[in-house]
Amino acid sequence: MARPDQRTYEEIVAELAGSAAAAAPVPGLDGRTWAQLLFAGNALSDPAEPSQALLALTAEAQRGLADHLATTPAKARLAWLADTLGIARRPMLPDEVVAVVSLPPARPPEPVVLPGGTELRGGKTAAGVERTYVTTDTLTVHGAALLAAHGTYAETGLDRAAVWSEPALPFAPFAGTAAAHHLDIVTDAIAFTGGDATVTVTFPGQDSTRLAGLRWQWSTPAELKEAPPSAVTCIGSEVRLKLTGECGPMDVDGEIRTFLRVSFSGDTPQPRAYTFETGEINVVIERTGVRPQGGFHGDGEVDLSREFQPFGPTPRRGDSFYLRCDEAFSKPLASLTLNFTLVDETTHDLHTVDYSAPYQKWFGGWMKSQNVMISAFAYRPPEPRLLWQRFTSGAWSTFHPGSRELHGAQKAPVGTAGAPLSDHDVLAGVGGHFIRLFLSGGDFGWEDYLARVAAFAEAVARRDPFDAGALIAPVPPTVSTVTIGYRTAPVAVTDVRAVNAHATRRRTLPGPVARPFEQPLDVSGGAAGVVSFGFTLPRPRPGAGLSWYARLTQAPACSSAGRTHEASWEYWAGTAWKPLTVLDGTAGLRQSGLVRFVMPHDWGEGCPEESAASGRWIRLRTATPAFVGELLAVRVDAVTARYRSALPDPDLDATPATPLTAGELKGLRAPSPGVKATNPDPGLPGRAAEDDAAYLPRAAAVVRHRNRAVQPWDYEALVREEFPEVAAIRCLPHTGPDGCAVPGQVGLVIVPHSAERLPYPSVTLAARVADRLAGVVPAYARLNVLCPVYVEVRVRAVVRLRPGVAAAEAAVTLNAALEARLHPGGRDSADFGRALYPSSLVVLLEDRPEVDHLAEFALLAPHDGAARVSVDACRGLIASGGAHELDLREALT
Repeated sequence: MARPDQRTYEEIVAELAGSAAAAAPVPGLDGRTWAQLLFAGNALSDPAEPSQALLALTAEAQRGLADHLATTPAKARLAWLADTLGIARRPMLPDEVVAVVSLPPARPPEPVVLPGGTELRGGKTAAGVERTYVTTDTLTVHGAALLAAHGTYAETGLDRAAVWSEPALPFAPFAGTAAAHHLDIVTDAIAFTGGDATVTVTFPGQDSTRLAGLRWQWSTPAELKEAPPSAVTCIGSEVRLKLTGECGPMDVDGEIRTFLRVSFSGDTPQPRAYTFETGEINVVIERTGVRPQGGFHGDGEVDLSREFQPFGPTPRRGDSFYLRCDEAFSKPLASLTLNFTLVDETTHDLHTVDYSAPYQKWFGGWMKSQNVMISAFAYRPPEPRLLWQRFTSGAWSTFHPGSRELHGAQKAPVGTAGAPLSDHDVLAGVGGHFIRLFLSGGDFGWEDYLARVAAFAEAVARRDPFDAGALIAPVPPTVSTVTIGYRTAPVAVTDVRAVNAHATRRRTLPGPVARPFEQPLDVSGGAAGVVSFGFTLPRPRPGAGLSWYARLTQAPACSSAGRTHEASWEYWAGTAWKPLTVLDGTAGLRQSGLVRFVMPHDWGEGCPEESAASGRWIRLRTATPAFVGELLAVRVDAVTARYRSALPDPDLDATPATPLTAGELKGLRAPSPGVKATNPDPGLPGRAAEDDAAYLPRAAAVVRHRNRAVQPWDYEALVREEFPEVAAIRCLPHTGPDGCAVPGQVGLVIVPHSAERLPYPSVTLAARVADRLAGVVPAYARLNVLCPVYVEVRVRAVVRLRPGVAAAEAAVTLNAALEARLHPGGRDSADFGRALYPSSLVVLLEDRPEVDHLAEFALLAPHDGAARVSVDACRGLIASGGAHELDLREALT
């Protein structure tokens, strides 16, 4: 006869015959069992007998009842915890993702508003169903982008500046290089080319010795050149510099300018420099040996690289010799020197005339035949009258009478009332700054010579005697070289730029006395830091919201235990920083999150405090820079979106436990032309609804601690329940933020799950733990999240491998085994304070399947030779020091 479950009586009997019930003795039957009484072997003694069939069914029902009763205690426990005690199960927690929305780049983007609850298309589940995400807030999409990010850190005698120049790399805003402090004295008066120059910088009424020991540089088109300390002299209000080579305009941040720079770095304390003040600056440059750029006689160009005749072979009154020197003549001068080196052809002796030339032989013979007197004769022509003239106001004017001799150093004082010596002019098609030597009288003897030639002709005609020396032609001045020396009048500097870290301040002089050098931040209260962000907005909309996401590597909590993060946001209002109200999901750049604010109406374009000519700038100021973590990415026009289950009962949906990978968001579910949405960064996992296996231990712990933290176990259990990212925790009663004994305070040593070799709790995790326990600790207790104290261990071993094991593969697996064994993130609280015995690592390695045996083993420094590595009894943990030295030796057989 078949049963409803398709088993036959024979199968039931065989099962019942071996059951515990059948093996029980029957009372009053001399110890015989039910199996002996009812069954003959494994079969009913009489299956047709009703009583035996009834007994078989009863035995089967008993078994089902026993199975039911075995599950009753657990079900009763669940019911008691849930219904009687009211400990609710944790519902499904949806995973989250940060969606970044972009506008089409082809046109200037108009803002697009995405209301809260906008549906986004996510990746597909294992069943192939596309996931849906909905935005949590309204997002106004501006098409904005991050322009730049700067970091500034300062403490007494030290300041650093950092620029996020590589967005693909992490940015530590307070770990930059020493901040620059420099003052640029911008003036074209110091420009020169070739040779040396002496520049005197005067700060009227100020003490220039406060600048002693600083670095002095000057601009050239290719680079900044630096003056050695021996070339700088600070006396009274003057600084005298010896410059060499050249000085000229260079490109600085897209602006071409000529300047002197005095500077020092932020890692070199300069208290005297910080007290230096100025409200007026004058410069003077002195030069000698300057080669002119060109020379002209009339409208013809003269080659100054060879011997030349400034006024030509036949000078005439009214002739001019022009010199071009843009370097010197474009400046206001106090003195000017022209240095002429002449070829000496002014003395002649007829007795030394070479008569080998046919004409000269004939002329000499003719003079002798005519009984002409020949004598030594030195002709000195009449002295010329030279004027030095410059081109101003469209005409040439005399600025010095010059000299009657055109040789040696011709020096002239010049008074130009601060104007250039000569205006720009064009001569023979060449533009530049010129002066000229004007031959206002005399002609170096040419008119007199022509008169003497005429007199000679008359004497010949009359056969009158005459002096042949009178026929020697005058020699025009011939110059081999000409150089220029000059000294400028004091030139008032009108443009100075002071740079301190990222801040650039430009001043127009003369003006109020002020200090150009200063620390970029107020350090009177200790260390300080600023993180600044510049955004490009194609069409800013004051009064509209701007939302951006910062992804960070969070800073350890060790340096911030027991302290409050002091941070505030500001925006650049065109002339000053003003407070900015921000919804800060980063908690002061301590954790990844959204930053949202309303764009102020006076949010200015550009920011001299950040040396930026463009962009809209905000910044975070903090007196606790140790709290701020590394920036990994900044995503503008971002909003968070949460998974929305498509199941009737979301608590049956396990999808949130698997977050989206980067790029899985595919855009809006209701498309908008040109609007795209994606997730450049992976999402944050959620969790499925709590099942029995997770609920029972948590609820049982709640029964014990009653959601109150009194005993150390209570603290540890509460944290473990709430924070699955905590790998190990230890509660230390009466422990302060420095790990020392303090009555009434509680220390929690936390090791997070992390792949890092030395995992530390982040400031964000510390803050979340403190928030979770804030309402459950005793009123007098003060909570401190502490970092573990790691003792790093490194290993050296000579390992004999088993035959057939390759050393290259074994190196990977053995190092991984050592790292896993020594990594503190996989242990519980019992390992705190536990020492390490090297023998345990020997056992670990020799138990590996790759290893035959260890020929040698030792710990490396600083634990070499130690039989036991001790750690701090309360917070200590063993950790890997990395770079283990494994000498792996293969065996062929």
